[in-house]
Amino acid sequence: MAIARPEFDLAIIGGGPAGSAAAITAARFGARVALLEAGEFPRHKVCGEFISAEALDVLHDVLARVPEAESRLHAAPTIHQVRLIRDRRSIAAPVIPAGLSLPRYELDLLLWKAAQQAGVQTQADCEVRTVKGDGPFGLDTSRRTIQASAVIVAAGRWSRFRPRMLAPRGPKWIGIKAHFRERKPLPSSDLYFFEHGYCGVQPISPDAINACAMVRSDRATSLEEVFALQPALADRSRDWQPLTEPVTTAPLMYFTPNPVRDNLIFIGDAAAFIDPFVGDGISIALRSGQLAANELRPAIENSTLLPAAVANYQKNYEQQFVPLITAASRIRPLLSWPKPAQFAVLEFLRLPGVMPYLIRRTRRPAD
Repeated sequence: MAIARPEFDLAIIGGGPAGSAAAITAARFGARVALLEAGEFPRHKVCGEFISAEALDVLHDVLARVPEAESRLHAAPTIHQVRLIRDRRSIAAPVIPAGLSLPRYELDLLLWKAAQQAGVQTQADCEVRTVKGDGPFGLDTSRRTIQASAVIVAAGRWSRFRPRMLAPRGPKWIGIKAHFRERKPLPSSDLYFFEHGYCGVQPISPDAINACAMVRSDRATSLEEVFALQPALADRSRDWQPLTEPVTTAPLMYFTPNPVRDNLIFIGDAAAFIDPFVGDGISIALRSGQLAANELRPAIENSTLLPAAVANYQKNYEQQFVPLITAASRIRPLLSWPKPAQFAVLEFLRLPGVMPYLIRRTRRPAD
C-alpha cells in the first residue's frame, strides 16, 4: 500500500525574514509550503534595521513580485558610513558597498506578502506547540495539526525547539528599541559605546531615526537611561520626539551555532545569534533561509533522502556563516572593557585599513 503524501512538503515555524525567505524560495520551485507565525503583522521588533549590501540581492529577489516593494526599497535611506563614538571621540569608515535602513515593521510585512503571492499558505496567530517525528513530521499548532515532509525552524533564539539554556547569574543583557523624530539625520550608522553597552542610531526616513541599544540591566533598563550614559548621545537625543513605544527583548544570550537537530533545520537567530553591532543579522537571516530551502529541494523532489539534505545544509551553513559569527564574538568583549581600554581600541581603529578589515571579517561576500 502506498504511503499517503503529507499535506505539505515543507512547514516553516516563524514568519520573520529568515522564515519568509525560505518559504518564498521553496514555493518558487513548486513546493507546497506552510508558513506558521505565532504573532501578527505588522509588528515592531528589537533590531538595528540595517540591511547590508550582502543581503540586498536576496531581498530584491524574494520581494520581486510585491508591487510596492521596489519603490519602498528605493525610498529607504542609504547608509554610506559607520561611526564609532565613545564619550565625544569618534572615528568613521565608509560602508562599501552601501547598505539600506528599513524598519522591521515594514520589512517583515513586505516579506509576508511576498510569501502569500508566491503561493505559500500563511497562517499568523498560529503557535506551533510540538513537532513529532523525524521526517515526515506532525506539527500540533494552536489552529490544527498539520503534516509536512520537512520542517524549518525560524522562530528566533528563544524557540521552544532549541535546547533550554540557563541564563547566567548576575545582570542580564537586554535589547531596547524605539523610533524618534530627528531633523535631517546623517546617512550613517552611528554606534555610541559606553561601559557595558552600546546604542546604535541610524535614519529610517528623512526625519526619523531608529535607536536600538544593547545594555547590561544594571546599567540601564530604558532608552532614556541609555542616552544618559553616553555624553554625545545625550546631547543628540535631547530634542528627539518619540514616534513609537519602546520594544524590548531579554536576556540576550549567545550560544554555539546549531543549525540542525533531529532532521529539523534551524535558520536565522534560531540557528545562532550574531552580535547585533556588526549589522549582519538580517543578512544572515535572509541568506540562511534561502540556503535551507535550496538544500531541501532534492529531498522535496524525492531525488535524495531528508537526512542527506539536512547534512548538506549543516555543512554549507558552517562554511558560510559560522566564520562570521565567530569573528563577531571576538569583538564582543569590547563592550565590557573599561573606558581607558575602549579609548585605546578607538585610537587603534584609526590606523589605515583597520576598520575596513574588521567590517570585511563580519561580512559574507556577495555572490
